[in-house]
Amino acid sequence: MARTTSSLVRLVASIAVAATVFAAEATPARAAPQALITASAVSTTVTSAEWAAYRARFVHGDGRVVDVEKGGHTHSEGQGYGMLLAMRADDRETFDRIADFTFRRMRGRTDGLVSWLYHPQMSPRILDTNNASDGDILIAYALILAGLKWDDARYLAAAMPMVTAIGDRLLERRGGYVRVKPAAFGFDPGQHPGGAVVNLSYYVYGAFLAFEAVDDRHPWREAWQSGLMLTEASLAGDERLAPDWIALEAGAAPRPARGHAARSSYDAVRVPLYMALGGRVPARYFAPFDRSWNLRGHGIPKDYDIASGRVVAEMDEPGYRAIAGLAACAARGVPLPRAVQRFKPRTYYSSTLHLLALSAARAHYGGCAAPAVASAAGPDGGPRQVALAAPARLRLR
Repeated sequence: MARTTSSLVRLVASIAVAATVFAAEATPARAAPQALITASAVSTTVTSAEWAAYRARFVHGDGRVVDVEKGGHTHSEGQGYGMLLAMRADDRETFDRIADFTFRRMRGRTDGLVSWLYHPQMSPRILDTNNASDGDILIAYALILAGLKWDDARYLAAAMPMVTAIGDRLLERRGGYVRVKPAAFGFDPGQHPGGAVVNLSYYVYGAFLAFEAVDDRHPWREAWQSGLMLTEASLAGDERLAPDWIALEAGAAPRPARGHAARSSYDAVRVPLYMALGGRVPARYFAPFDRSWNLRGHGIPKDYDIASGRVVAEMDEPGYRAIAGLAACAARGVPLPRAVQRFKPRTYYSSTLHLLALSAARAHYGGCAAPAVASAAGPDGGPRQVALAAPARLRLR
């Protein structure tokens, strides 16, 4: 049974960073998150100058986040990124514009999810009514954090139908894991040559902890654990990197999915970023990325062909380098290189990941990056240990 409004209010009011929440000890096969939502997850970790530069280049005045290198398209994933970054920059006005555009212009569905692809010059403007699960997850996550940051129940109320729809339509138990479907349609047996397909970069770990804080009908904690287990079980090739796309088959180990190139590249580069973005993930899960990109590389993620064992290219834009630095930070406590601690917009995707990586480092790994504001980290360099207590008026309507 879903939580009642009153019990949900009590739950949200008790969200804190106490490490005793989920005190289950990590095992070789499974890990347990340390807390639901940390106070640092809603702190201001993107500077006004950084955000102004990003917003001027990629966010239109109507709230549309634009992928300028892909013909000016807008993706639900990009809207979620924009909302997260606006929240982390404490820009409520832009957050509201992005959210408003998302819900007014990109809801070509009736199930609570968001259509994934939009272009204002096309007819119809929604080019594909299917959803993309990472976009839905990022949007709902940003709404929950915004409700806490700005003490406004309307954001939480907007998130709840999405959280329910994500749990109902996009989660399934398969082969001992909780699978996050890449979309509501198109990636299941009979729909896709790879059968039951998973994109490991759709596991947004902090989002699952936030969803568990407001919804007890779906296996969010198991999804958190499953993403880590699947990533570890799927490491492939001489570089031992996670494939962009994997397939789950009964009785078989996860493997690169048919119908997609057997690569670890521009999707999988987000895996350690999402681990660090708020999921309280143990250091061991960052180690494979750190070994390949840093200890055996040049601090640069690799576009890696798993089948041939060949590095196709180095992903050397600052945003990708920032994620490599974040992996070293989370695995070994190594500070991010000075060069990637300075943000200047480049291409849309790299710039977006760059700001998210800086925000994650400042929020959760204070010793690895200079904070955006003095309150972003506690005195020991880690997340500030304070409770996020919501006042009585924080109620769903």
